[in-house]
Amino acid sequence: MPVRRVLVPLAVVALAAALYFWNGGSGAPTYDVADDVAQCAANLRQIYRGLVLYSVKAHQPPPQESGVRFLALLAGGVLEGEPANRARLTCPGKGAEAVRAGVDYGALDTLTEADSAYAARDMQAFPLPKFPAGGSELEPIAACDNAHGLNHAGCMNVLYSDGSVMTLTLAQEIERGHLPPEATTIPVGPDSPIADLRKLRGQ
Repeated sequence: MPVRRVLVPLAVVALAAALYFWNGGSGAPTYDVADDVAQCAANLRQIYRGLVLYSVKAHQPPPQESGVRFLALLAGGVLEGEPANRARLTCPGKGAEAVRAGVDYGALDTLTEADSAYAARDMQAFPLPKFPAGGSELEPIAACDNAHGLNHAGCMNVLYSDGSVMTLTLAQEIERGHLPPEATTIPVGPDSPIADLRKLRGQ
């Protein structure tokens, strides 16, 4: 029993340290992308780290709320406090709608899709079978909501259950036949023509 009491806290510390340094100094290639796209990807990775720490601290799966409320539960725990941390809960894209000042992420019943420019997992319609997960179990967790057209010029980011962030471009999705040639945005939500994006919602 004493050994277990020592090992569990050590495991939590080790996990936190690994998440902190994740992708740091790995020698991974970097790409020339717009600042807001890169910042958005960084936000989504921080959200993933928050979800992992949430699960470790609470000894339970990720939040069971959907959309903005899914993200808001992180604000009351691992991302609480500093405004810079809370700012990570919305997309910084130049085409994204600004979040209202003073939004209270602790008041779940008052939140609407306007309180984040990210769409998050619809846990009611698409509960996560496993988290974290990868490989054949890879699932979308959150993404730019594109509520008023693309949040970023020509592209959007999607966070997956292994912590990876994929950038989808409008041109590629048209070329792949996922969108019609005249498309000007990539829809997110239950009516999206892209299967992964149908698993996300704003509210």
